[in-house]
Amino acid sequence: MNNRILFLAFTSLLLVFFNSCQYKPETPPDYVVSDGSNLNTFIKVNLDNSSSRTTTFYTSINLNNDTPLPQVTSIALVVHGLSYDYQTQFQSMYNSVYDVGKISSTLIVAPFFSNNAADNNIFWNGATWRIGANSEDGQSSFLLLEKFLKDYVFTEKLPNLKNILLIGHSAGGQFIQRYAALNNLEQQYENYTFKYVVSDPSSYLYINNKRFSDEDNQYVTPTDCEGYDDYHYGLADVASFTDYRDDLDSSTIVSQNLNRLVTYATGTEDLDNADNSCQANWQGGGSDITSTSQNSRHKRALYMQMFYDSLYTDKHKHQLFKIEGIDHDAAGIYRSIEFMNWLSINLN
Repeated sequence: MNNRILFLAFTSLLLVFFNSCQYKPETPPDYVVSDGSNLNTFIKVNLDNSSSRTTTFYTSINLNNDTPLPQVTSIALVVHGLSYDYQTQFQSMYNSVYDVGKISSTLIVAPFFSNNAADNNIFWNGATWRIGANSEDGQSSFLLLEKFLKDYVFTEKLPNLKNILLIGHSAGGQFIQRYAALNNLEQQYENYTFKYVVSDPSSYLYINNKRFSDEDNQYVTPTDCEGYDDYHYGLADVASFTDYRDDLDSSTIVSQNLNRLVTYATGTEDLDNADNSCQANWQGGGSDITSTSQNSRHKRALYMQMFYDSLYTDKHKHQLFKIEGIDHDAAGIYRSIEFMNWLSINLN
């Protein structure tokens, strides 16, 4: 009996010891200030036109001086959606980078593309910033991104920078996916590696006029939806989209897009959509599939990857991963094990 009591006591002590030795991740510092409405450091950008309005880029490190930052090897720039929650998306990205042990070598950035004129913001009606369009005073959101990168990131201040991660959820995913296809910034800065994460947008830019038909179980050229292949759903009229560039050419876009390092991240429970137009519905199996649960963001993400795998086989560098149980939730994506695994591989 005494031996049994001693054994139980010894076992209890062992359990306490091993529990105390288990790894417990540190709680990341709360970067957003106490009221949650502002971040500590930021850059204000405009395109040097006649407007005095600016777009704000919030940063985890002060870029407003000439102090070199040799420790920084990567930038993770995250674009908000239509909830305009740049603070919480910044925080989610910061926490995940922190958790994978890369915060000391990574610059976190979150731009705020405003839908109103408060605080002298550059602003867009109809949230057209998500497709690179001009603001009300003629400033393209794509060009504002490039202005920030060229003036404050691609400089001697960051001599060891290697990785440019451009990430967006929902409308932010629309922004990133279209920018990945259209930009020529990669050609201008070949010493950097650009990588893009597109998380559950409601629609995508397709690079040819084929769409998968659930009814026919094959790719078809739709005939029942005018404009299904016009920008921002496709490339049919992309040369007329001059807000960003006046030299856009569909054949060049196709070629460069296939070589872009694009990752689609999708929550398996993102079973709604914010675009029920025939143009968007054709990205989920057909214009007649109007039930959002049958033509969801998740389904459209799977069909986007299937498009590249089916029609471009080994000619593309696009990939997809799923996050089980996550609905339309940026924090759910960015704080997931799957996304943090991607970060740990790509922040080096």
